[in-house]
Amino acid sequence: MTQAQAEDRGARSRDAILGTAGELMSRHGYAATSISMISAACGLPASSIYWHFGSKEGIYVAVLERARTALLAALPPVAVPGADVARRLDTFLQEVEDAYQRHPHGVKLLMGLSIVQQDASAAAVAQFHDYRDALVTWAQESVSAVFGLRDRPEVSDELARFTLRMASGAAVARWFDPDAALETGPLRVALLALAAHHGVPIPGTPCQAHHSPGATGRN
Repeated sequence: MTQAQAEDRGARSRDAILGTAGELMSRHGYAATSISMISAACGLPASSIYWHFGSKEGIYVAVLERARTALLAALPPVAVPGADVARRLDTFLQEVEDAYQRHPHGVKLLMGLSIVQQDASAAAVAQFHDYRDALVTWAQESVSAVFGLRDRPEVSDELARFTLRMASGAAVARWFDPDAALETGPLRVALLALAAHHGVPIPGTPCQAHHSPGATGRN
């Protein structure tokens, strides 16, 4: 076997271990997932798992890093297309929902860590913090683009964090109901209401029509 073949085989073994460990840990949690479970599920000996990752904690950190990278890469671009706020918001929420559905294991892993991070290793917590900070920045920039809030960062921050709290709640629900989905309909209504509360103009929406000059009293 050549060195290139050996490296390719090692990379494939590592990917198989990570994929299996991620699925098991998202389903059972870190504590309940053993090396022997991972070995039996992926068909590789425990010695191979230890050779690649050193320990169960090493697998966990690698699984979290992989989940974080995949989730951030799946998020829609900050520059949301659309002729008006309503259309940009629809596009944004649809793309967020799609990313959420494509990465169910990663969402559960990262949100599960956020709940029990006091029991996690420093390396695992660092992975979560990197993910959280990147996600907040992305959400702030995306919401700013959707609602035209370049000059109102405090409103962008409030709407972004509300969006992330809704997504986090749906992720927690998945620990109890694997089919739980991100409800983008209520989220859309809430974001439009919050924006209107801050005086953000939203042409073409019922809220804007209701509050526009001259609208009151017309039949």
